[in-house]
Amino acid sequence: MRLLKEKMPLITALALVFILVFTLALTPGCSTGGDNVNDQQSDPKRDKTATAEEIAAANQSAQRNMLLIGCWIPPRQHQMKTAEDANARMAELKASGLNCISTHHSDLGNLKFLNRVLDAAQENDVKVIIELVPDISKNGIKQNLAFVRKTMDHPAVIGYDLLDEPGESAAEGLKSEFDQIRELTGDSKILMINMLPNYGPQAAMAPVPAEGLTWYQTYLDTFLKTGTEALSFDFYPYSANPAGDAASLCRMMENLSDIAYMSQKYDVPAWGFVQDSSWNGMRAPSDSELLLISHLHLIFGLESYSYFLYADTSNGAEGDFLGMLRWDNTLSEVYYRVQRNNAHIGGMGYRFLSYKLKGFLTDKLGRLGYPEAIHKSFRLKADDRLKSIDTDLDTLVGVFEGRTEAENIARGYATDNAEKGYYVLNYDLYNKNTVTLNFKESTPYTVWGPDGIEAMGNAKSVTVEIDPCDARFVELRTFFAE
Repeated sequence: MRLLKEKMPLITALALVFILVFTLALTPGCSTGGDNVNDQQSDPKRDKTATAEEIAAANQSAQRNMLLIGCWIPPRQHQMKTAEDANARMAELKASGLNCISTHHSDLGNLKFLNRVLDAAQENDVKVIIELVPDISKNGIKQNLAFVRKTMDHPAVIGYDLLDEPGESAAEGLKSEFDQIRELTGDSKILMINMLPNYGPQAAMAPVPAEGLTWYQTYLDTFLKTGTEALSFDFYPYSANPAGDAASLCRMMENLSDIAYMSQKYDVPAWGFVQDSSWNGMRAPSDSELLLISHLHLIFGLESYSYFLYADTSNGAEGDFLGMLRWDNTLSEVYYRVQRNNAHIGGMGYRFLSYKLKGFLTDKLGRLGYPEAIHKSFRLKADDRLKSIDTDLDTLVGVFEGRTEAENIARGYATDNAEKGYYVLNYDLYNKNTVTLNFKESTPYTVWGPDGIEAMGNAKSVTVEIDPCDARFVELRTFFAE
């Protein structure tokens, strides 16, 4: 008893020390390590919301990706008569947010003009894809090989489009042309074909479906076997009559789904053409309509898209296109709409490019026929990290999984990716959408939007407010300073 009394002061002191340490360990924001950010970062189950200063620092340090954004038809020959003219026109093009242009095969008839385009593109850091003459006879291929020899060493040229919207009968000739051009260029150039959309003529594209594939997937499969290195296609949903928009966009979603499915099957990047212009029977989309179809291309995992088109092709002829650059050399409203669109989506840092599409959670996409338009392999019933999604409006959620570091290095994408991200698209044309992602446990997250990183932290739920036709990309990682 006496011994116990003698030791009581020591026991009491030790108990107080233990209580103090235990209290500090349980107190939010306290750390014996001295660095609150690192302490929070090391414990992903602890809730944390980034401060404005931390978000600003993350916007400075987080890697962003570059999306190859193209357009078809460069400024016309009367608009680029001199090198000075060409530089001015290409600078305007670059200022719209474009970094790539596809030529027209008719430009090959004037190599002096084509070289002026290439030089101006190089001066303004714009890449060029040259569209070859659409003749895959022996003489046509011979002519195209001569064009390739004359242009392949120009620094602005990144590839060749061998044929636009071929039918099945062209596959054999294109395979021969691919092989011969590849022998010339090695692996230094992208060789591609731009495919027909799924509203093209089935009889000319794939009259007999292959086993396990639809007729349209069979069409894509036929030309992927030729060696194409980018699965490109164009689908233009906005006709002069908006009453057909819903059905057309549903068909477009089916088309995008097939492109995504076949590109993953062959492990080639998928590209698309986005409608920005008007022509006979078709209308130029509004800002929100353009934003919607741009996001649709990206949420399906496409790694590039081009606008259709840049320069008007004739001087006000009936049924002519209204492009970004008018025939009289003035910039149209289409130019400024595309410029706004590029800046808006670019704010997301194109972080989704560091990830690969796994599939979609479609239970919040209520429109008739839309979920069914997505290939069954992409329709996910659940997600291992999400418990639920709360939203009252039509919402499409793309589930993306991180690629390996080696894969992202090979593509030139950011390598600080996490295991997963969610591309959340508000499919409502008129109303702001509030979407809450409820996780199964407290999870690190970063929200990317048109203003860059908009929110960051660790939490069991993340709520985002999304304008009509807009989207957010939610990464399951943070960018807290080390």
